[in-house]
Amino acid sequence: MGTATRPSEARARRPRAILFDVGMTLVHPDGGVIAHELDARGIPGVTAADAVAALQMACDASHMRLPAGQDAIGRTGLAFAGALGLPPAPTAEALRTCLTERDLYRELDPGAAPALEALRDLGIRLAVVSNSDGTLLEELDRWSLRGYFDVIVDSTVAGVEKPDPGIFRIAVDRLGLEAEHCWYVGDHVVNDVVGGMAAGIGEIVLYDRFELYRHIPGVHRIAELPGLVTLAKEALSGAAPGGRPTAPRPAALS
Repeated sequence: MGTATRPSEARARRPRAILFDVGMTLVHPDGGVIAHELDARGIPGVTAADAVAALQMACDASHMRLPAGQDAIGRTGLAFAGALGLPPAPTAEALRTCLTERDLYRELDPGAAPALEALRDLGIRLAVVSNSDGTLLEELDRWSLRGYFDVIVDSTVAGVEKPDPGIFRIAVDRLGLEAEHCWYVGDHVVNDVVGGMAAGIGEIVLYDRFELYRHIPGVHRIAELPGLVTLAKEALSGAAPGGRPTAPRPAALS
């Protein structure tokens, strides 16, 4: 589908720029890699689709403080195991291997390039704000996406990562705009929704491919990237967008 969800009569702010996450937004993990790694550890039967959906849900666990003694990847792995009802220790180790040793993010979203092209044609400036390991430019080159963006902010290079609002503000400042005139598109509640709101971003668009977050207030929600183009066109025309939140938008966090 190319439309967004959660209709309302309220109007979205017109976007002068749209900022994007990359992993799980423009480029997706290959669930087959995860399923293969699990099978190699004696955990068969997990489908590629279920593996990616569970990883999507588990990633926010990296920001938790518990369980004690686990790093961010360990916490994500345990949440991943819990989501699928799998044995914790071998599942968490399998996921660690996938995240640190395998070429996991290898699937370009089919709507990425067409959506970016359409947004540029609308006169909207584009930027990237992504937690990465210093190789973001190379990754965007790999998928022939780099040329679409006016500003690219890699957390390792910038020295600050999502959900810290500072990384969003770096991108906004480089664009020469106010945060309220920008949109942010991402797939995670903590990094993208909470972080973007804390930075005062005008509109948050949650890319919810697996429909995991139907009740998140204060955001637009899309299931495919063409829905973002629809939202942007409606906002630019002054029409009430299909995905405007029904709940009041929370105030920006300090």
